[in-house]
Amino acid sequence: NKPGNFHRIEEYLVLLRREYYNHFKPRFLQDNPVLPAEMDVLRRSGITNTIQLPMWDDVQEGYAKENVFMPCEGHWEDPFTPRLSTSQRAEGAKYLRIGEIKPNADLCIIRSADPLNVKQTVVGDCSMVCSLIICASYQQRFPKGKIISNVIYPQDNNGDPIVNPKGKYCVKMLINGMTRLIAIDDRFPAAPRTGRLLCTYSKDETELWVSIMEKAFVKLCGGSYEFPGSSSSSDLYKLSGWLPDSVSFESKEFDPELQWKRLYTRHVNGSVLITASTGTLSEEEEKRLKLAASHAYAVLMIREVDGERLLQLKNPWSRQSWSGMYSFDDRREKSRALLAQLQYTEALADQGVFWITWKDLCAHFSRCSLSWNPYMLYKMPDGMSQRPTRLSCHRRFLYTMSTGQAPQFHIGVINAPRPSRMHLVFARHTSNVESFGVQFVKDDPKVPYVAVKVYDVTQFPSIAQHLGASCSFETCYCRRLAHGTELEAGFTPLHDVSYKNMAEHTLSFNCPAGTSNLLVVLSRIESTVKEEFSFSLTLHTEWPQIKLNGEKRSPSGVYMHFIPQSQLKHCTVRQGKWEKGVSCGGRTSLQTFAYNPQYLLTLSKPSMLSVRLNVPECEVSAQVHLVRKEQNPAREQVKWSSRVSALNEECVFFLHAPLYAHGGVVVDTSLWRCVTFDPRRLLGERRKEKEKAVAEPPSPLPAGEYTIVPALWDKGVPAVFELVVETTEPHELREIPPEGVGFVETTLQGNLMGGATAGLSMLLLPRTDAYFSSNCKACLVATNPCVLTARLLLLLADDTKNDVSTNLSLFRSKDAATMERIASSGPYELCGVALPPVKLDANVTYVLVMSSAKPSHAKYALRLYSSTAIRAWLQ
Repeated sequence: NKPGNFHRIEEYLVLLRREYYNHFKPRFLQDNPVLPAEMDVLRRSGITNTIQLPMWDDVQEGYAKENVFMPCEGHWEDPFTPRLSTSQRAEGAKYLRIGEIKPNADLCIIRSADPLNVKQTVVGDCSMVCSLIICASYQQRFPKGKIISNVIYPQDNNGDPIVNPKGKYCVKMLINGMTRLIAIDDRFPAAPRTGRLLCTYSKDETELWVSIMEKAFVKLCGGSYEFPGSSSSSDLYKLSGWLPDSVSFESKEFDPELQWKRLYTRHVNGSVLITASTGTLSEEEEKRLKLAASHAYAVLMIREVDGERLLQLKNPWSRQSWSGMYSFDDRREKSRALLAQLQYTEALADQGVFWITWKDLCAHFSRCSLSWNPYMLYKMPDGMSQRPTRLSCHRRFLYTMSTGQAPQFHIGVINAPRPSRMHLVFARHTSNVESFGVQFVKDDPKVPYVAVKVYDVTQFPSIAQHLGASCSFETCYCRRLAHGTELEAGFTPLHDVSYKNMAEHTLSFNCPAGTSNLLVVLSRIESTVKEEFSFSLTLHTEWPQIKLNGEKRSPSGVYMHFIPQSQLKHCTVRQGKWEKGVSCGGRTSLQTFAYNPQYLLTLSKPSMLSVRLNVPECEVSAQVHLVRKEQNPAREQVKWSSRVSALNEECVFFLHAPLYAHGGVVVDTSLWRCVTFDPRRLLGERRKEKEKAVAEPPSPLPAGEYTIVPALWDKGVPAVFELVVETTEPHELREIPPEGVGFVETTLQGNLMGGATAGLSMLLLPRTDAYFSSNCKACLVATNPCVLTARLLLLLADDTKNDVSTNLSLFRSKDAATMERIASSGPYELCGVALPPVKLDANVTYVLVMSSAKPSHAKYALRLYSSTAIRAWLQ
């Protein structure tokens, strides 16, 4: 249906678009710039599994390119018109143009926006219809606040929507982090014979805005009038960017007195719009109260009259009003007088409008959905409302239970003149329209539960901040959290934390005066759905934005940006795993600790160091140990010489997090709470935590070799992990081979005999000593010279506590009457012992003695590793 000169017209439209954007720059609902990586996230989020949602201000695909007055013949038809619902088809509904339904009507988009004219029919989501009702009520009370008029296009010079003879309309909504365009035509479901609209409509037959808005929502949320349901706070966030919130009457923390004062004052001045919802009601309760179960009602007014706290509600069905106190059925003289004062009539009752007390609302309803006007959050000194500063970040959230891998953001506050309230809106991008409905189902496993946590980390600068680094454009140096326990005992967020499956919700917190570093951490709980999702995080604050890319920064204000996974110059990331039966060694007190994955870190120069362990999917708490072993050049060297068996006298330095923690931990040379064994003062004099000074720079770690051991609390638990090592100077990180790799393994099993012990300082023992006769012994003979090492493991049940300290000592004949000790595992240890590498001569019989510090007959396994084959037997 294109005319012959379409190409010439299209060329002219390109010029018009260019001129349009010369005067009206593309704008976003944020004050900070959108970064290229974020723009990629936003573009991908515009593609759903039903339709594409172009950005409203995009030069290539936005409203300016949409050409609502298209150069086409006839009326425009939307190729993606929503499907009719089952109930509509049962009524015989068909799509008819509004001009066919009302051929002689003087049509307009909005005439009066009367909330009493909005009527829900055989279909429609009650929450969405309530959203339209309270928007109309707001626009009626505050005519300059064109909350509806601003989103429907085309518009005239006054910004009012107008009827399009081509039948094409565009609705602007805030969806998936960006204002986006939803195009619909003027065909609506109707009964062909009667012309009765079978969708939500305005009882003013000349108004179209109600049906247009519903059709846009239906197209967005699944493309079918079988609308899955929503919440009014979520709908209003899409329509206007008002902050979504809710109050549960069933919550233990619910304070009816506080909430009444809060909602009454704020609703009267237009700061908040409210929808009240019922919970589960029995059939008897529905009949007695004339309330519908699991149904939403629009709140039109809140009043205090003669000491009574009252709310005026409207049923979107435009019928069936409340029958309790102060209803039209209440015949008490006091009630009749008060209702007359409120100008309440039977006609209003027939339209589903009723008054209800605050007490009854709290008793018979389950919750309220709230939408907060962002332009009423803050006041200027003269009392006028102040536009908030809006800073947004857009990212993707990979499935992980590790705080260290979760998205984290830095809110930098510089010289705030006083404490203030800040508001963060989390908006999960929805590309699968099926999740629109299930996100409001409690405990649905298919929708992620997400919490936003805000911490004040001003007193815990990162290594980079200790060294004087400050944030700049696209570069952040704020501390990244691994769990929280690494900072201080009882370290908690600035607010109460709750996990929610709502696509949009608001978190509010108090920001202190002065300069502070606030850390925002996103967290999700375990779910059967492990897909990643994108999201937007928007901060509302009264302080001005600090532009980090400017040559001269403002002396005060706020900025927000993403914290990268690494911040120091030298960073190495390793992916590893604890493999069942191979490397699930468990904590340091277990004798299997030695089998954990281990890494050798080599520092060429003294360096500040951060080692972060991320465990994305494991319920068991984790820990990471940084250990420096005593260097003994006299010992025979093997490939795994740097492995750590236990934190014993062989370790001259170790550093680990204060607690085992779920999801991961970090050791950091700038953190005073990291547990340190440092008798040689490698890190200098580290003062007690209560005496620490933030300004005092931490000491670097000396150059040399260090062993890193990631471990879980329990042994035998398989899991994957990520190890992130950052240093200020160059380093090398390599995995240490498992114990015994490349050697011949020989295993002997038996039971301890609980015999006598011998002094470890004694190198010579008589053959007749009770130490030999009362303990288990293994005889070893090498046919060729070789290197030998051994490990003794007690085979105890998992629930049996190990209280047996053991020792391994290797002897050879000195003469006919004396045995010489040539190697020992060291002091008696509870957590497993190993014989250090020792060289064996060929064809010489060696005796390896296994003893315990106290009598024991525990079963053991002796693992012998030799560079060549040997003969070994128990004696």
